[in-house]
Amino acid sequence: MIDAALQAAAAGWRVHPCRSAGPAAKAPHLPHGHHEATTDPDQVRDWWTRWPDALIGAVVPDTLLVLDIDPRNGGALADLQEIAGGALPETLTVWSGRGDGGLHLYFRRPPGVFTSTRLPVGIDLKVHGYCILPPSLHPEIGEPYTWQEHPPARLPRRLREAITPQPVPAAQGYALSAYPSDRSVAGLVRFIEQQTEGNRNSGLYWAACRAAEAGQISAVADTLVAAAVAAGETDRAARRTVQSAARRYGVPA
Repeated sequence: MIDAALQAAAAGWRVHPCRSAGPAAKAPHLPHGHHEATTDPDQVRDWWTRWPDALIGAVVPDTLLVLDIDPRNGGALADLQEIAGGALPETLTVWSGRGDGGLHLYFRRPPGVFTSTRLPVGIDLKVHGYCILPPSLHPEIGEPYTWQEHPPARLPRRLREAITPQPVPAAQGYALSAYPSDRSVAGLVRFIEQQTEGNRNSGLYWAACRAAEAGQISAVADTLVAAAVAAGETDRAARRTVQSAARRYGVPA
């Protein structure tokens, strides 16, 4: 595993060691997680000497994004193909060692801001954070993650549209002055509860982003979700929106 970690670092992947077993399997060994990831071979060698069985975590490069399909949560490649309107282009892919069809699809990252709120259940978007790289052994199954090596492809247009936040329609939109100046938790909650159909998701996302900017998103996520549900949003959709805002700022929700 140390050789594979060094090889990944030499190829430009910023890597860090992740736990290989137990209830926290796949979580980082390091106190600051993927924020300590590096390509420095001496540091990589030191980590894998200390934890020789560690899984290889790798930060998602700034030039790429990942569509993470998790069949355990209902995700399926067919769902992405349906959105894309056909087969996806061959692209850099990692297959999970679980062997259940889970995979990470690496695509070239287009410019802009992204959201996972309109992706099907069981499919996540990663533009920050990290993924597990081959040949790490799946903690439960013991089989290795594997590469399907292709150059990262451009994201199909319809998939790109699906992860791009929808602009608020002009008829329902807000002037800048309509966003509240009171950005306390209570002010954000009032703003969310006042949203009508067509504005709820955009309003919640804006409020969650403000909470993330203030470093409060972990503490107030449930409160924001409850406010959105009170305004008529579903719990699942509201949580995905809050989580999407948190991921945008690279913080947990």
